[in-house]
Amino acid sequence: MKLTVLNSGSSGNGYVLEGRNSALIIECGVPPKELFKLTSLPISKVSGCLVSHEHIDHAKYAERYAQLGLRIFASTGTINALSEKKERSGRFLPDWKFSRLIPLAIHRIGEWVIYPFDIVHDAAEPLGFIIEHRECGRILFLTDTSFCKYNFQDMNLDHIMIEANYDDGLLNDNIASGVVDASRGERTRKTHLSIRQACDLIKSLQTADLKTIILIHLSQDNADADYFARKAAETALFAKIGVAVKGFTIELNKNENFAVL
Repeated sequence: MKLTVLNSGSSGNGYVLEGRNSALIIECGVPPKELFKLTSLPISKVSGCLVSHEHIDHAKYAERYAQLGLRIFASTGTINALSEKKERSGRFLPDWKFSRLIPLAIHRIGEWVIYPFDIVHDAAEPLGFIIEHRECGRILFLTDTSFCKYNFQDMNLDHIMIEANYDDGLLNDNIASGVVDASRGERTRKTHLSIRQACDLIKSLQTADLKTIILIHLSQDNADADYFARKAAETALFAKIGVAVKGFTIELNKNENFAVL
């Protein structure tokens, strides 16, 4: 299973999981042209697009992907929020373009098994995802949240894609110097995971099956990719560490004992 990062961060988020016969897009914050530029993926191979919430860096191009014939999977709150935005602009987003994900219920999308769960963010009904496929095992996808109230350790995760948006020290320095507005800094702390929080979560989720950690959604001003990668490596000593940037790719393999929920 190949993961390709179309982009990651406040300028737009998009990730592609591509297996032998099926692919899944996570987030629609990057235009489809970037998908075609960075991958050779045929649209017919894509089972659907997952959207975590309605903010533009995650969902701006949802309609564009739907126009390509892809189905968009999101919570009821996210779908309603996107529809309301279109209605205010005088346009309408037909319901048939969307499939509603119910938190804490198992959903099958082609070869994929999706287990969405509620997270904490300033959005209508944001979701994190456990994503399963026989070629990659279990992936935790967690971004844009201040914490995660669930512990998925008993799921024996193979891979973790987790937000590491900011470092407390860097954020404090940027607020003090005026690079970051104080109100923006307060929102960051209330709605995003720091590298310290991300590492605490990784530590709580570690099992012998954990193979890969991808740090996603790093802040342009308040993050240090090299430092964050070192902190993650110190936390998960036996996992590969990657930092999501545009064009980054990595193979995600499965645990030999993996069984679909």
